[in-house]
This record gives sequence, structure tokens and C-alpha cells, in this order.
Amino acid sequence: EVRVALATTNTPITANNFIALARWGYYDGTTWFRTDPSIDIIQGGAPNTESPADPGPGYTIPDEPAFDEVDGQLIGPYRYEPGQLVMARARGRNSSSAQYFFSAGANTALLNGQGTYVVFGQTDDVGLAVLQAVLGLHEPGGPFGGAPSRTVTVNSVRIETA
Repeated sequence: EVRVALATTNTPITANNFIALARWGYYDGTTWFRTDPSIDIIQGGAPNTESPADPGPGYTIPDEPAFDEVDGQLIGPYRYEPGQLVMARARGRNSSSAQYFFSAGANTALLNGQGTYVVFGQTDDVGLAVLQAVLGLHEPGGPFGGAPSRTVTVNSVRIETA
């Protein structure tokens, strides 16, 4: 189990999109189809093809800028740290829809130069340990650089409110 606190205040569009898809059951039964220890990510959210080329739900959402958590000021590109839930996207701006990735280690900071993947959640130390265990299953190969050595299924995504 990986519990995530969603950043609904700073990334309302991205978080709401994820919530809507989760409540619709979009992610239930999907797999984490990509692992990449060179940047410490685990990618999922592609129920149709288990691929980064998955067509998604048929729409895209706009990118959201990075804001400081304390004072709400615009701080520029995102910075990536272990335990974050991040929206994946295609190459162009405003091209995210359903796919996401988790940052499972310090190497995700190598994406800081891009800073364009919207961070919309954070897990705790327990969830991070699960993510690191999944990343430890990495087997190189395939069209996406690697995947877990065995199928890792997302049984369900449940949205809880406080």
C-alpha cells in the first residue's frame, strides 16, 4: 500500500484529474509497467496498452506552475525528491492526461533541469519503502528501458477525504 497526500491546493487541476480517474476506476487493475533506476522512477497509469504511448482517457490537462508550499509564491520549475507522485506527459506542453510516475530515489533530481512534470502528491516513509522495493525489481530491456521483473498490479486507487 502506498498512501499519498495530494497537493490539491497547489495543483488543483492535476489532483482533481487524478481523483476523477481514480473514482471512475480508471487505474484499478493496471500495472506499473516501467521502472528506471537511472532516474529512480516507477511509471503507471496506462490501462489500455501498458505503455508510455497509451492514448489515455481521450483528453489532456494543462500544466500547472510550481508554487512554494509556505507562501504560495511562484518558484519556477519543479524539483524532484523521493516519494513524490508526478504526472507524466508527452513531449509537448499541456500534454498530461492519466499516466503518472513515482519518484523512488535521489536520482529523480536528474529531471530538475526539465522541471516540467507536475508534482501533485507525496507519500510517507512507508510508501517510499514500497516504491523502493518495486524499483529493486527492475530488469533492463524492452522498449522503455526496463520494467519490474514480475507484474506489479495496482489493485485499486481509493480516494479518502479528511
